[in-house]
Amino acid sequence: MKKVIMYAACFFIVSAAVAAPGSKLVKLFNQTFPNAEDVKWRDDKAGYFASFTQNGNYNKVFYNKEGDFVYAIKYYRGDELPTNIKVTLNESFGETKVLGVTEVTTDDNVFYNVKLTKNDRLYCLNVLPDGEVATQEQFKYQDAGNK
Repeated sequence: MKKVIMYAACFFIVSAAVAAPGSKLVKLFNQTFPNAEDVKWRDDKAGYFASFTQNGNYNKVFYNKEGDFVYAIKYYRGDELPTNIKVTLNESFGETKVLGVTEVTTDDNVFYNVKLTKNDRLYCLNVLPDGEVATQEQFKYQDAGNK
């Protein structure tokens, strides 16, 4: 019985080691995100996910099985938006409260999903790097009384 348990444990350890990202990918990750903390790797049939915090923000990055960058997602507050986007939002919406931002980066594109409130409205915006609002949804904000 002890041999069966030992073989099973060895199998799981070897399986986990095979599924882990290679040292080349880990080195690339560490060069790209030198301040990453609490890094957790997860494998998928399509590649490797790393989730981590950096500068107080939660991040995710995905690499394919060959170790090539595919996309990254960063979650943060509105005060970290690029200045041109802040200016555009102020011109378009006036005084608002940004609830959160999801920044999505690929090899050739970046966009910002911004959630903001004004009065009793919730706005969900997809904003391009030049500040153009690509899509906009508007909802009645249920939590408007608790600003």
